[in-house]
Amino acid sequence: MSKTYLCKWGDWDKHAMNSYDSKTEEVSEDFFSDNNGYDPKEIEAIASLNVGEQHDATYGNHTVTRTQ
Repeated sequence: MSKTYLCKWGDWDKHAMNSYDSKTEEVSEDFFSDNNGYDPKEIEAIASLNVGEQHDATYGNHTVTRTQ
């Protein structure tokens, strides 16, 4: 069974380095790559999440929650 995650991007922090339009997307672990702007430490942190745990992305306005 592959891992799935719920990614949320938003504009809730006006002082963050990135300001994303609000959106939610369910993704697989393949989504987290250098091509999508994730560094190796962040990929490792996301990969180690247990179901229900959340990771706040380094550059703000982005959370990742493992769903499966």
